[in-house]
Amino acid sequence: MYYLKNLLIGLATSVAAYLNPISGDIKSLIALFAVNFLFGLLAGLLVHNESFSFKKAFRCILEAMAFFVMVCAIYYIGEQKGNPEGSLQCVSFVTYSVFYFYGVNILRNWKQLCRQGSATYKCVSFIYYVVSVEFIKNVPFLNNYQKIKINQ
Repeated sequence: MYYLKNLLIGLATSVAAYLNPISGDIKSLIALFAVNFLFGLLAGLLVHNESFSFKKAFRCILEAMAFFVMVCAIYYIGEQKGNPEGSLQCVSFVTYSVFYFYGVNILRNWKQLCRQGSATYKCVSFIYYVVSVEFIKNVPFLNNYQKIKINQ
């Protein structure tokens, strides 16, 4: 058992050393997924009166793992192709894309948690409105175009 433990520690250390160039991306994704999980849990418990669901929690963890695997795979493939700078740029693009979509989700859940009319609600509502590009729905020509495209 002692040898297995040392083998696993050595393996984990070598993987961590290999992934060191993207460690900042991985750490920030961990923080993002933790905040998303927390705000989703709070919104579910306090706003929607749901009980804790292991199924939803497990799904959230699986989604996070999928992004970690994707980021690590992108870095590995870029390294093997001899283009580490390109792989770092691609990892950065994926990370910022995840930040955007999960950030919008966090803002939506945070908005639901705030008391309507409070300063926090107004601030979070405004940020959510801008970040989620809700204002585009108010562009008259765009609405007409979307209606025409749906009917065709």
